[in-house]
Amino acid sequence: MVEPKGKAVEPPLPATPIEAPPVRATAPTDLKTMQVRVNRAGWLEMTRLAQDRDMPLETLMVEAFNDVLTKHQKPPVVERRQPNRD
Repeated sequence: MVEPKGKAVEPPLPATPIEAPPVRATAPTDLKTMQVRVNRAGWLEMTRLAQDRDMPLETLMVEAFNDVLTKHQKPPVVERRQPNRD
């Protein structure tokens, strides 16, 4: 079918808006990987601090990311990934 020049044909709108299903914050597609390269001294201090606080390094890093967000007046929204409980 050939459309006339100068007229754009828009598809008809649905009678009711289509709502997307809610996405959980822990949905696998919502998780992203961050990789950071640091010097050996920094890595040693961070791992020692995590050991001293009896927490995984990943938890300590999430706390650090949220501290940076808070410092810059942003909401602390970084969450640690949870184990798959299927």
